[in-house]
Amino acid sequence: MAADKALDIAQDDATRAQALPARVTVGFERLRLPGDEHMGLLGASYVVELAPGWWLGPALYGAATGRRGGLFTWGAEGARRWRLDDRWEVVAGVYVGGGGGAGAPVGGGLMLRPHVDLMFDFGGWATGISASQVRFPSGTIHSAQLGLLVTMQDKFAFTAPGLAGRSMEFTGPGGLGADRVAVTAGRYASGSASGKSLGYAGMRLERQLDHGVSATLEAAGAATGGADGYAEVLGGVLALWPAGSEAIRVGVRAAVGLGGGGAVLTGGGPIAKAALLSRLQLSRQLSLDLETGRARAFSGDFNTPYAQLSVGMKLGEARAEAGSAASPRIMHDTEWSLSVQNYLHARRKDGGAPGLSTLGLKFRRSLTEHLYLSGQAHSAITGGAGAYSVGLVGLGTTTRFARYPRWSVGAEAMVGAAGGGGVFSGGGAIAEPMAWIGRDLGRYGRVKVGAGYVKSLRGGLSSPVIDVTWAAEFGTP
Repeated sequence: MAADKALDIAQDDATRAQALPARVTVGFERLRLPGDEHMGLLGASYVVELAPGWWLGPALYGAATGRRGGLFTWGAEGARRWRLDDRWEVVAGVYVGGGGGAGAPVGGGLMLRPHVDLMFDFGGWATGISASQVRFPSGTIHSAQLGLLVTMQDKFAFTAPGLAGRSMEFTGPGGLGADRVAVTAGRYASGSASGKSLGYAGMRLERQLDHGVSATLEAAGAATGGADGYAEVLGGVLALWPAGSEAIRVGVRAAVGLGGGGAVLTGGGPIAKAALLSRLQLSRQLSLDLETGRARAFSGDFNTPYAQLSVGMKLGEARAEAGSAASPRIMHDTEWSLSVQNYLHARRKDGGAPGLSTLGLKFRRSLTEHLYLSGQAHSAITGGAGAYSVGLVGLGTTTRFARYPRWSVGAEAMVGAAGGGGVFSGGGAIAEPMAWIGRDLGRYGRVKVGAGYVKSLRGGLSSPVIDVTWAAEFGTP
């Protein structure tokens, strides 16, 4: 009887919605590069408190001033926080990521950024100064500097995984809080090194702020036009209004962020977009967006009209719709992953084909019990191809062994854009099918090993790929 009671308690704990403190941090610092060159570096991270005082999450850095527009790295940020009193705190942490671009001397691409921060809490948000080192161990960048930080507090709401398809009482959005994701494809009228049009592909997340108004976060990379290696990351605001019918909406969108690489003339990196947009609701879950506008660089010659088509999927109830009270919500399994991939031989533009390794971030969300949607970003850390980066989106399928429920297998078909680092990826469009096997580590963790193939659709990149992934899985509404 005692055993039955303990089992009931464990099951109740497994299905209860939980919320961990989370923080969004944006920072700026000025690096000194070889030759007394200076470059402004803008960083952003989203970290969650996994244990008292210990925080972990994804992070991104990109060139924002100077002449290295297009230098990006992404990876993981880990930190330890100590409260000095009600207002002051000290943070010590380290960022590990991969990337490069814009001809910066990053070597293989691995970037390390140890730092110590002093923060003052205003309640809900904080600001402070950071003392950091930025090092590319296989390159020649080694800079120590001070920077400025702004942090906003958030909540990371989730349940244990394995509840997909079940209805639960849940308040507001879960996970990152995004209530819509879109796969995007567009074309700049000019912008490639030859002055011709540039085709790109990417993803966008949306989080509703008010009725008809959403915050957006998007990333994209060149897929056609001879500008492989071009990448952009932007945050913005989207406003939509009904046009005679709830199924058709029109509105405007504005975004600012960083972009460059692929010989696209974005100067120091900052770019902006402004556009008109129309949305057709195809079903309760799916929608189609048509967008046309203009993109331009703040300090470069990049200034062009563009058109973009997006297919979006609703992830859950928006914050404004959900209200403050809990409501029944259908759950989905979501997975965040940190991945290391090894290309056995990556064809270069100079004719060589040495191997390379990448560090990647993956996002996965279940659509059904066996089908999932995945978005991935990878960047080189070894192999002398530090500017090589990849963005992928696609579908996968997975199942568990009936006799060994901790083990699972799966396969996925990914397509996207890649380029930079001298890798012969043609215009940028690539495909990467992969099969994997995984084992659960506790309730939320999982390790996976995969084998696949990466193939450029127009270039000479064609190589077997070995993937090792550590994943955290949880449930979101």
